[in-house]
Amino acid sequence: MKIEMTNLTYCSIASVLDNLEKLFCRLTKFEDLYADFAETYDEELKVVMIVKLELKLVRTFLLCARKWSFDGWKHGSLEAFLSSLERELIVLNNYEAFYALTDDDLPYEYDMIEDLEVLSKFRAILRTFEVEFIELYMSLLDFVLLSNSSMVDDVLLEFIDSLLENLGDVLGPKEPLKEKLNFLKDLILFVTWEGVEHSLWKDLLARFQFVAVQAAHLSYMCWFDSYDEVFIEIQFLISELLQMIMPVNPEFSKTCARVLRAAKLTGLLHSLDFETDMGIVGNFADSLLDMLWEVLNCGTSFAVAKRDQMQMLNDGLRFLRAILKMQQEKFNLLHQKMKDLVGAGVNDAGILIYSLFTKRIEGDLLKDLDLAFFDFLEKIKLIKIVTATFDPPGTNGLGFIKFLLDNLTELARLDLVAHSRDQIQIVQKDFVILGSVLEKIDEQRNKNEKLTALWSHAIEVANKVMLLISSFDLSPLSFDSISEELLQIKTQAKEIDDMYGSEAKKVAKTSNYGSLQGRIPRLNPVVVGFDDETKRIINQVKHGSQKLDVVSIVGMAGLGKTTLAKRVYNNRSIRNNFHIWAWCNVSQVYRKKDLLLEILGCIHPENSKQYSEMEADDLMLKLYQSLKLNKYFIVLDDVWDIKAWHGLKESFPDDSNKSRILITSRLYEVASQVKQHSEPNHLRHFTDDESWELLQKMLFPNESCPLTVATVGMQIAKSCCGLPLAVVIIAGILATTEQDGWKEYAERLSTRILSASDQCKHMLELSYRHIPDYLKPCLLYFVTFLQGLEIPMQKLIWLWIAEGLVQQVEHKELEEVAEGYMNDLIGRSLVMVAKKTSIGGIKTCRVHDLIHEFLATKGREENFLQLLHGYDGLYTFCESYSTRRLCIYSKREYFEKSRLFCPQIRVLMFFPHGEGYPIQPCDSFFIFRICKLLKVLDLGEVVFGEHFPAEIEMLVELRFLAIRGKMQSIPSSIAKLYNLKIFLVKGFKVTIMLPDTIWNMTNLRHISVNWSMGKVSLVNGILENNSVLYNLSSFSNILLYHGQSMEKILMKFPNIRKLKFHLFVSKDCVPNCSRIVKMDHLSRLESLSVTLMWAQKCRLQFHFPSSLRKLHLFFFSWSMISRIWELPNLEVLTLSSDSADKERTWEIPVEVEFPNLRVLHLRSLGITRWTGSGDHFPRLQKLILQSCGMKEIPSCLGSTSTLEKIEVRWCSPSVESLVREIQEEQDTEDLQIDILTS
Repeated sequence: MKIEMTNLTYCSIASVLDNLEKLFCRLTKFEDLYADFAETYDEELKVVMIVKLELKLVRTFLLCARKWSFDGWKHGSLEAFLSSLERELIVLNNYEAFYALTDDDLPYEYDMIEDLEVLSKFRAILRTFEVEFIELYMSLLDFVLLSNSSMVDDVLLEFIDSLLENLGDVLGPKEPLKEKLNFLKDLILFVTWEGVEHSLWKDLLARFQFVAVQAAHLSYMCWFDSYDEVFIEIQFLISELLQMIMPVNPEFSKTCARVLRAAKLTGLLHSLDFETDMGIVGNFADSLLDMLWEVLNCGTSFAVAKRDQMQMLNDGLRFLRAILKMQQEKFNLLHQKMKDLVGAGVNDAGILIYSLFTKRIEGDLLKDLDLAFFDFLEKIKLIKIVTATFDPPGTNGLGFIKFLLDNLTELARLDLVAHSRDQIQIVQKDFVILGSVLEKIDEQRNKNEKLTALWSHAIEVANKVMLLISSFDLSPLSFDSISEELLQIKTQAKEIDDMYGSEAKKVAKTSNYGSLQGRIPRLNPVVVGFDDETKRIINQVKHGSQKLDVVSIVGMAGLGKTTLAKRVYNNRSIRNNFHIWAWCNVSQVYRKKDLLLEILGCIHPENSKQYSEMEADDLMLKLYQSLKLNKYFIVLDDVWDIKAWHGLKESFPDDSNKSRILITSRLYEVASQVKQHSEPNHLRHFTDDESWELLQKMLFPNESCPLTVATVGMQIAKSCCGLPLAVVIIAGILATTEQDGWKEYAERLSTRILSASDQCKHMLELSYRHIPDYLKPCLLYFVTFLQGLEIPMQKLIWLWIAEGLVQQVEHKELEEVAEGYMNDLIGRSLVMVAKKTSIGGIKTCRVHDLIHEFLATKGREENFLQLLHGYDGLYTFCESYSTRRLCIYSKREYFEKSRLFCPQIRVLMFFPHGEGYPIQPCDSFFIFRICKLLKVLDLGEVVFGEHFPAEIEMLVELRFLAIRGKMQSIPSSIAKLYNLKIFLVKGFKVTIMLPDTIWNMTNLRHISVNWSMGKVSLVNGILENNSVLYNLSSFSNILLYHGQSMEKILMKFPNIRKLKFHLFVSKDCVPNCSRIVKMDHLSRLESLSVTLMWAQKCRLQFHFPSSLRKLHLFFFSWSMISRIWELPNLEVLTLSSDSADKERTWEIPVEVEFPNLRVLHLRSLGITRWTGSGDHFPRLQKLILQSCGMKEIPSCLGSTSTLEKIEVRWCSPSVESLVREIQEEQDTEDLQIDILTS
């Protein structure tokens, strides 16, 4: 039966839709105008949002009626219903307030109360139509069943799109019914595009239309009939609908597979056009990926048995999806037959995936699937080879020849090009011979015209072969056009090989595995040149306008912008001129929140946890409040675009007190746009003399350059093209090269005519080749962190250890060996020290942006690491079976939807972007079920729920685990991870209970609980029976209870080197409880932090080990810390006493001395007087006074010859005054005073 609609009905529906869209647009305008006042009008805007949602439900009904209605209804006239509905829409559209919403500005102040009354009245009227809507939907369902419409037209698609939006609004964005309907839509569009005969898929379309109309009916009921009993019925009906279109329904899957086979067998696949077809085919590929994921997760026996094939199917389909997301210019480079092969590949994937839902796969079906799978892989391999030629290696060297050989080898293996295999193999063998000759003459090719000519000719012919491959159209591949050239070049190569091969020079006399380990790395950067520039910028910062000003340094990468900015930032006259200083690395990839946290971290480091849980907007306000009325100096380093500045500038108040912002950027456009009063400073290149001076200071810091290498050294410095970074890199190479080998490098650098940046890249390549093989993966690991980011050295070393990159050396801990590796990389000028520890060690490090870019490229070339950024990175990534490490920076929702299937990877690191608070728990458990070979899993920035993910227990190969969540405890089953070495937990609760079984994890080296305290078991029997953690080197932030169990716990890690704990003692101190805390058995303990909780009244006595180098004591009474001076190796001491302590004077006895103390940090002390002399601290370098109110401190401190710096943070005016008096008395620039006021 064919249902037709009269023109009158169609026009009525069109008119109602037009009025509905007008109202919808006006309400959207209303929302936009009040968006800036969302907090004030929150309830009102919610009403508008609900009305818009209900209008969308009405719109879906109207679109449904437009597709299937006719003039004459069982329950009344459609025209009468439409007339009533349109009348109400017109009334609301003509309402004065909404009618006025046609311009950008409000013509007058709205009466919100009146507007809400009008909207509420309209909602009530909509409710009166409820019965009619439901009855009309029921009639429409009957019409759909009677209809034999075969048209997939715009009318149907508009209805489906509106319905999908409704399902997301009413049932949620992840509603399965929505997802399955969307998939069915993609399938039908795909087979329509393929031109499959309608009779083959009419049942599929009929099912789709029925489910769609029923879903529209149910979404309307679900919204307007929200009673519990109705809702339960609706959920039941939805589950029934799902069964009709679920892939697990054998009948449905069989129908889908049959339709796709029809397209393949009849050869009706259409030519793929970018503009008209890419969306259709691409969306279907996306849907198939979701389907495949469902297969893998439902665990069919066939999918489990063919797991490797399933991964290849997944990889191939993702690759096709990436092709379909290409830019049009690249896609059009493909021959039309190759484009069609892409569409055919997607079709093959669909057949395979639907067949996987068949109940029994055996016999002929199994053979057919194997053949289909082979056919699919052949297509994928061929397309990969052809598209790879679009982006060959960015070099005309040996890498290009190797790239060509790899492609020829793969091409010759394919059955699709069997007709050309012999020709391909002949060309392949010719290039193997040619590549061998080119490798021999690589180092001397620029010194001889014949060698240069051969090299250029070889690359030219290789490019021609590449062009033939890129234009492949499935017809026999012919190399006749280049056969004569290839023969000629082979002859030339043989002659040159005979003539020069035996005389080929070797690489310079270097100690390729020469190590800098054992040497002390240069932690302070060598500063040369730019004296005039430094003075000019300091003058701009200190003088000029009273208004807030932005000073900028502009120049190409590697010129030394950051080094110059640091010279200014650390200048003492600058420090004395401002109240607040802060440094922020922006870089090319950044998050606004991270930038704000970095700036606030410089101002209030003790509030890091509190700030990290705040939204970016709240952080902006907090920063504004911190800077308000203070004279501040902030450096924004490496700014790439004006958006970064616009995102921060509202946080910088202008109090007309000469506050300053210093910006460094490669781009003049950025500097010119942020300019306010001062002109940008263009940084010049080094002169040859400055380059030579820097090279000498890098290589001979304490002596003159030997005359024997002075001339060649100057030649090398000149080859650096005035780029300081190039000088630093070549110095790193020469540092491990015998001096008689310098001449070889001078010749290699001078024979190449390159730009400054290209010369720098060339030097990086030389440097990378020069470092020992065991250091290369350690260096490549820097790419796992964002460009410009300061990397905690401790975490980096732990990652190296977890992956087994650190070799075991006799009588040395792995951490010591790893520190040697880091020193080596710093000594080679490849890694920079960003921040130092309190005693001058390495706290954070980084690599220069150019080095990071080089390492990222090298990491991809060597398949060491895949670095994925954002949506495009995830959705265009084509998994390779050889991929071992994945590092992902994207929004969490993109990661969860990415459906990455990489069971072979060993390292997964995910860092979410755009996380707000409160954070919703992450749903990434699919990773744990698939990637069972993981050794490193870093999810330390991803928030999980209140329960530890049980699936992690399956990852028995894990060595490194970082996780974050709202959990209150770690399950005992964590002990299944018996290989675990590093366990990092970041929590939201006050405490996290660690299980008893943790004492059985004997491979653990480091346990860290951040933002919470880790509680450990105190059950005596369990403690006595469990193992001893001999390998445990650090245990941070645990909660211990004073008593016998505590001493037994401390016995569990005899080799601990770093320990941080909170010690709890009841307010009612147990009389017979021992007052002595024995720790002197921990003979290897070097760093200890203890925070007392309710223990002051007990007057505990601590027996500390003499091995301590760092000691941090919080809330200790003075009587408990009086014997600290007996620790002979103590270098860093932090003291924080109870503010209620009765001791008000700290008087150090004359005989007391802290012989090795270098840093003294006094924080929140209750004392008012500190007496003594500088003789107590003969090696003191740094004194920090924080939140203190002392009225007397030893004035002779300033005369301590070793004292370099006094920091005052948020202390009373009396302390500030006392410190300034010390500064005035000394009258020397050797003592730096930094005072940060509250």
